[in-house]
Amino acid sequence: MGADRTGGSLRFVERRGGGLFWRVAAELEPALASLGWPAADAVRRALGSAASSGRTETAVLPLADRKERIHLRPVRHGGLLGPLWCGTVLGPGRPAEELHVTARLLEAGAPVPRPALVVAHRRAGPLWSAVLGTVHVEEARDGIAWLESGPDRERLLRGARAVGVAVRRFHDAGGSHADLHAKNLLLREDAGDLEVLLIDLDRAQIGPPPPPARRLRELMRLVRGLHKRGVAARVGPRGIAVAFAAYCEGDRTLRRALLAHLPAERRRLARHRALYR
Repeated sequence: MGADRTGGSLRFVERRGGGLFWRVAAELEPALASLGWPAADAVRRALGSAASSGRTETAVLPLADRKERIHLRPVRHGGLLGPLWCGTVLGPGRPAEELHVTARLLEAGAPVPRPALVVAHRRAGPLWSAVLGTVHVEEARDGIAWLESGPDRERLLRGARAVGVAVRRFHDAGGSHADLHAKNLLLREDAGDLEVLLIDLDRAQIGPPPPPARRLRELMRLVRGLHKRGVAARVGPRGIAVAFAAYCEGDRTLRRALLAHLPAERRRLARHRALYR
């Protein structure tokens, strides 16, 4: 069964049935069909060159006669019990929702990648293997890789400012990120300009802009991640202050509301830092 699903400027084509769930951006469907998608063997071939990226592996798929490449990420359970799932999930609902939320956030003006596809094949009973694709962001590095590249102080502060602006745009668009840390930020520099995108939107939500407590919790989760990965000193108090100031954008009311929740978040940070040690 096929269907067109339209949302704003993004239109997706969907097929269901026979152990297949396939939702793809309409403009990309012909190029992917020429590579054999959504057949399972075509997906396996595309993932054959996958490289480790965080808790899973990703691959980049070139498309004939198109300038875009597709960044492919298998959808898997994380945590200590993740390996027990053997790369499967309970149905296609979770990756389909991530694609849907990403599309809505993009249309709302959030700095997120352009969603491209989700494909899932039934493995056994309720267990499915699934892959999610977004348009690949060329010449970009995740936040940790960018920090480890050794930016000078000026570039570092420019990057911190860009991060603050991007997270503010994401929240103002109604986004809530379930796992905001530096590896889930993509930084791309071009002629001195620096663009930041928020990625890996598994379990992200879109709705009314989040309240100050939720906003600060996500900002401080980002800070805790720097300590966890041992790179907080590279950013330093100055870098964090610059990011926070850029997030507030001179909005004193928002700044006061965020700072009201800072003592609780500092206690949370202290507990986590003790665990990291």
